Amino acid sequence: MTAQPIRVGLVIGQLSTGGAEGQLRLLCQGFDRFAVQPVVYCLSTQTEPYRGLLERAGIPVRVIAGGRAGRALQLRRALAGDRIDLVHAWLFIANAYAWAAGLGRRVALVTSARNCKRQGRWLDAINRRAFRASDAIIVNSNEVLRYIEREYQAPPERITVIPNAIDLERFHPRPRAVGSKCVIMVGRLVAQKNPLLFVAAAAALRARLPDARFVLVGDGPLRGQVQAAVRAAGLDDSFVLAGERGDVHELLGQADLFWLTSDWEGLPNAVIEALACGLPVVATDVGGTAELVREGQEGFLIAPGDCDALVARSVSILTDPAAQARLRAAARARAERFGVEQMVRATQALYEQALSGRAA
Repeated sequence: MTAQPIRVGLVIGQLSTGGAEGQLRLLCQGFDRFAVQPVVYCLSTQTEPYRGLLERAGIPVRVIAGGRAGRALQLRRALAGDRIDLVHAWLFIANAYAWAAGLGRRVALVTSARNCKRQGRWLDAINRRAFRASDAIIVNSNEVLRYIEREYQAPPERITVIPNAIDLERFHPRPRAVGSKCVIMVGRLVAQKNPLLFVAAAAALRARLPDARFVLVGDGPLRGQVQAAVRAAGLDDSFVLAGERGDVHELLGQADLFWLTSDWEGLPNAVIEALACGLPVVATDVGGTAELVREGQEGFLIAPGDCDALVARSVSILTDPAAQARLRAAARARAERFGVEQMVRATQALYEQALSGRAA
């Protein structure tokens, strides 16, 4: 343990609803403030809901807005003004700005990767430089580790896997109605999550199980297309498009099965939340999802876009009470490996290691 708290600057592109943003909040609130003093730097004016939550927890939030060069300069000045010892960048955009802002300064740099997706020529090139310049790199799954080694030539000896975490007290199993068949997914209505596959599979499942119901939690640019698909499939009476919600844990607690229809992922927080609530999961086998859901134990994995397999696996679960009970118990047990304390402890240890490596 260092004699003085490590002053850590956490840089992120936005603080609106999202998986990485939620993880940043859990990490900051979990820090031992005698060991780590966090300051959050948001690279846009999209700061809610997490800015308010962070500030109420006593964590300063600085908004860094403007053009590319202006933001890099603002961030550089803010880091100096706050006497930051170590910068922890979240996601690829933040990696680029944190690296640029730290050029020539004696500040430790921790970059990160949280999904398996290229970012475009300019951002990819900057991230390659940022990864090479990093004192440490955090990824949330082994699949992401392999991805950034291959696509960004990130130095493997500097990469540490620290899985996402879940508030296990908030997300927990609840009693369910006997015979209920409620299927839920939580995710932004964007191309990555492929919500139109959710609607198509819902229609096919409803044809086989007429009492099935569906809840899609989240919002985004595809909302209009999703609404139109629901109407076209004749699902209006059995489908709830819930929008963004603050009671996701309660909605998960009322469901019987969780779907993930994504085309790409890192380590999906929504799956961990579902497991913590005791939900069996049927998910596309993308990113680090296979590191959460083991085939036949907590649920099943399908190929991206495979509507038929999604429906078939779901029917096998929803019509077999004994299998449901077994999967529910396994799901909760699996989720207990992803507590906040484990993530915080591993991250603080990495910060100390990065700083000691610089001092050596």
